[in-house]
Parts: sequence; structure tokens; C-alpha cells
Amino acid sequence: MAQLEESAGRVGGKVLWRTPVAGQPVGCEHDGVDEILAVWYPSHASFLRLREEPGSAEMYRLREVCVANAVIHRCPGDRFPLQP
Repeated sequence: MAQLEESAGRVGGKVLWRTPVAGQPVGCEHDGVDEILAVWYPSHASFLRLREEPGSAEMYRLREVCVANAVIHRCPGDRFPLQP
């Protein structure tokens, strides 16, 4: 988690909140998630710059090791609670 916060911060982003998931009433077992994160970025371009930042290779390596399934949703950032 520290690696994600550091990487997001380098492009002006911020982890707003994270929460464990206790269950999922709809979907299949391959859709299951353990945690949901809300990360704010000042722009879509700053999010895309993550791959180019120093240390990003390690962040993505750790993601491959630790995360079986990830889904990214792009949401409007001007609505509560998605503002820093």
C-alpha cells in the first residue's frame, strides 16, 4: 500500500480511502474482490504517467504477485467523496 501511495503522489494523486469487502451478492467467483480503493488523480494524463514514474516497475511487479483480479473504474472527480 505504501508503494501505491508513493507512486500516486508522484503524479499528484492521492489514496482517498480503502475498505475491505465482506461479500458480493451478484457475480461469479472470478469477480470476487477483497478490497476497494479510491484513488484521486488531478487528470487522466497524470494517471497514465504512472507507468513512466521511477519505481513504477516495482509497483506493477508487486501488483502481479499480490493481486489476482483488478478492475479500474474512471469516475468524475468532482463529486463527494471523490475529492481530495
